[in-house]
Amino acid sequence: MREQLAIHGGTPVTTVPFPEPWLGPAAIGEEEVEAVAAVVRGRKLFRFLDPEHSKCAELERLFADMTGRRHALAVGGGTAALICGLAGLGIGDGDEVIVPGFTYIASASAVLICGAVPVIAEINDSLTLDPDDMERKITPRTRAVMPVHMRGIPCDMTAIMDVAKRHGLLVIEDCAQACGGSYRGQRLGSFGDVGCFSLQQHKVITAGEGGIVVTDRRDVYERATLRHDSAMRFWNAGDAAVAPFPGENLRMNEMEGALACVQFSRMEGILARTRALRRRIYEGIADVPGVSISPSPDPEGDLGITAVLQLPDYTRATEFGLALKAEGIPAGGTYDKSIADRHVYCYWEYVMNKGSMDRHGRPWTSPLHDLTRTYSTDMCPKTLEILGRTLVISLAQTFEDRHAEWIVQAIRKVAHGLARHSI
Repeated sequence: MREQLAIHGGTPVTTVPFPEPWLGPAAIGEEEVEAVAAVVRGRKLFRFLDPEHSKCAELERLFADMTGRRHALAVGGGTAALICGLAGLGIGDGDEVIVPGFTYIASASAVLICGAVPVIAEINDSLTLDPDDMERKITPRTRAVMPVHMRGIPCDMTAIMDVAKRHGLLVIEDCAQACGGSYRGQRLGSFGDVGCFSLQQHKVITAGEGGIVVTDRRDVYERATLRHDSAMRFWNAGDAAVAPFPGENLRMNEMEGALACVQFSRMEGILARTRALRRRIYEGIADVPGVSISPSPDPEGDLGITAVLQLPDYTRATEFGLALKAEGIPAGGTYDKSIADRHVYCYWEYVMNKGSMDRHGRPWTSPLHDLTRTYSTDMCPKTLEILGRTLVISLAQTFEDRHAEWIVQAIRKVAHGLARHSI
């Protein structure tokens, strides 16, 4: 007789709490502490006081080298990176930018802040932008597309770049959740006209906050620098390819730069471990009936920071998730209808309701935009259906082999148990 499920009164696979799934934060040690302390002791916290020895500049070189890009710009956050990247490309009033229906609300927010309008497209089973629906959503106003490498999973960049090239679209990669990933041997962030990264607390490496913009184009880089600093030409008065325009303060400070430089050195070690953990889990559940492993456009380039399971429908996924939690496994759904998760488009209130920061209702009311454009919470049914039947287990380098074994054991136990009973 098979073991009884914990949710039915049986003994759980484990009652030992899993480590918090921190990545970069869990790796912080004395080296980070000393790097930040050295900046504080030096009393030069503003990067342009000593450009030759700036930690922000050092971090920019690290990201430029990693992605093979000519230019990199350190900014104050991941959203700031998207704003500066869009501004670098000249995206603004009258433009549309295609974004996937599964991404953090900041992706759409950055588009709106730049005066453009987001057009929401479906995802596919990989949880990333569906290239076919992306192409269907193109209009005469479409200027750019923003593929988002969600949960460390690379988008199908071959198909996306093909569509973009045929339609003359700019591409801005949102790599906030995929720092260190690749697609077919090429680093994420190096495909589009612009790549944007985040160093926020929950990311692969962290500075608490912070972001990076990378590009090969000098004009894009200069426009991004102008947007990130209202006085950029004062700090950097060299030859310029772009005429100045008003910017703001989206700079990174030297303490963040110092912390991020140390964290960068930990990235490959973190990802080697998460990839090994996920490989072990996927191999252990490959033959489990009724459970599919979410396809990845490039399993080798995937960061391995999430185990993604797909069930036949929302009801089964909900049952399966509850059963896994009862077994002691920290599993969760990607579209829990009881939680207003801002990673799911239907919970982007100010997009759905066309919210505005000014009394004129811009950008929605601009005559350059399609004034008939509407949004609804059910406008991307495929996205909601996929997310509704998807379960995720976040992984971290702090997980031990026993944690991977418990995950495998619990998935197998629940799959067989639910095949005989309904909760």
